[in-house]
Amino acid sequence: MALSLIPIPSVPVFEYRTRENEYIPFGNASAGQQATALLKTLLNQVGTPLIIDQPEEDLDNPVMLEIVQQLWKAKQKRQIIFASHNANLVVNGDAELVAWCDYRTSGDQSRDVVAGEGAIDVPNVREAIERIMEGGKAAFNLRREKYGFSSLGGYYKIR
Repeated sequence: MALSLIPIPSVPVFEYRTRENEYIPFGNASAGQQATALLKTLLNQVGTPLIIDQPEEDLDNPVMLEIVQQLWKAKQKRQIIFASHNANLVVNGDAELVAWCDYRTSGDQSRDVVAGEGAIDVPNVREAIERIMEGGKAAFNLRREKYGFSSLGGYYKIR
């Protein structure tokens, strides 16, 4: 029996699979494609708590739905902590605890302080999400009208 030597590259090669099932080198993928791949990989892992600052950075809205769906499954296996400005992650991802900060300035010092926290079904938490993430009730209602949604007993339907 002869010994066979096969050179193995010292660095693994990562590829990104596009929606068209084409593979491109990870380094050639866009920032959004790279962020999507990394976030999906991290959400698919089991283990210690996952803490990510602004996971929505570089992601487009169609990808956000995929991430939210994966988030539902992932949070059954591990604790997930996101610092986010995206209402889709907080609301559609069904956050169990929401905390928000206020920016304070004192002299030449500035810092954030936790202004509140709680579950998404608590009225003051919902109001904070609406004010901070949605831009306020007027902005939310303007988007609702522009999209053609009408209220029907607390739910919205497309007109």
